[in-house]
Amino acid sequence: MQAHTLVWFRRNLRIRDNAALSAAVKRGLPVAGVWVARRSSEIPNPRQDWFHYQAAAALHRSLAAHGVALYVVNRVEELPALATRLNVQTVIADEAYTSSEIGQDNRIWRILDEQGVAFERVNDRAIFAKAEIMGSHGAPYTDFPHYKEAWLALFRQRFGGRDAGGGRAEIFQTTSVEMPSFPAWNGQQDMVSAQRGGEDEADKKWRQFEENIGFYPIMKDFPARKGTSRLSAYLSAGCISPRVLATEAAGQGADAWLDNLIQRDFYQQLAYHRARIEPESAAESAPFSDDLTERWRQGETGFPLIDAAMRSLKLSGWLHPALRSLTAEFLCGVLHQPSEHGIVWFATQQTDFDPALNEGNWQTAARNAHRRSINIIQTARRLDPDGTFVRRHIPELAHLPVNLVHTPWLASSEIDAHGYPPPVVAP
Repeated sequence: MQAHTLVWFRRNLRIRDNAALSAAVKRGLPVAGVWVARRSSEIPNPRQDWFHYQAAAALHRSLAAHGVALYVVNRVEELPALATRLNVQTVIADEAYTSSEIGQDNRIWRILDEQGVAFERVNDRAIFAKAEIMGSHGAPYTDFPHYKEAWLALFRQRFGGRDAGGGRAEIFQTTSVEMPSFPAWNGQQDMVSAQRGGEDEADKKWRQFEENIGFYPIMKDFPARKGTSRLSAYLSAGCISPRVLATEAAGQGADAWLDNLIQRDFYQQLAYHRARIEPESAAESAPFSDDLTERWRQGETGFPLIDAAMRSLKLSGWLHPALRSLTAEFLCGVLHQPSEHGIVWFATQQTDFDPALNEGNWQTAARNAHRRSINIIQTARRLDPDGTFVRRHIPELAHLPVNLVHTPWLASSEIDAHGYPPPVVAP
């Protein structure tokens, strides 16, 4: 068989501005792709599996239109055999950031190397690669403000006045001898997801948000309103390029929204360097309480906005950024429970789960919870001033007036809370 270059699609399930695909095309050999259907993570997340399946199916169709075959294997261990069958000279993948995925890459690299196959990795998940922005003495940044300053300086130098690749798809045609079909979904059958995976879906979502991106600074903190981009799942799966988003957002002066992409890079590089955000307090968590943690998971804490957020996450797989921070700080700072249990729960529920970002967000929440007291009621009234979000997700409280919807325990005995529980700790 003619020699091939094989692109291992992981968290870069797109054609446009795909560094791995571009690198493969430039090698001049016919290109084939492979996607591993079963994630190596020990934490089950059926909703994300379904989203990634949809994204990979859309990628399969897009690649086929360019004459490129996308093969699907069930396990990473099957990849070397496919490389042998296709006479692959080089495997190219998007760069890994977490220790578990880097360890997996090293195992695969050793097997491919024994077969005489090169294994190349390129930056396709972040705007800047894992070690491009470093602090003094070559150490990674562990504080976001200083990292952001360095990030913006490099961004202006590299991308100022031009785009990140135009977002255009590579035009190419290969001579692969077969065009395999995409397998049927064999996972959980009753999946409910608020979003559909795929590159075109991601682009549509971005264009819709882009029309109103100027309102983001004033709308971003209201969970009941559609003030955020809802692109996190598409970024996590790589259905849309962070480089393209960053250059387009910067071109429109959308600095507040650009901060999200900068923070995303920040957490990725922390994961790669196995660095931690420096704790600002030596405060320790109370002994683990399975009852408190479970009530937090299920949205039964007696604090309406916290419970509405957790029920929303469980129902849809997505949680507004302000509520992610609040629910995490509530677990760590009000219930005084270890963050590790929250990290695992979010990993099982979020369609947009990314191990580096999840870990980084929880580190930030734990630090904030230990350095400041949280006024849950005041925060709830600021984020959900008329109680719309609470009523949407807690029907037991839908009949309460604005002055009681966030504090149902203050209602008179004549008002029925329909079984909604009292607060698990004193308000």
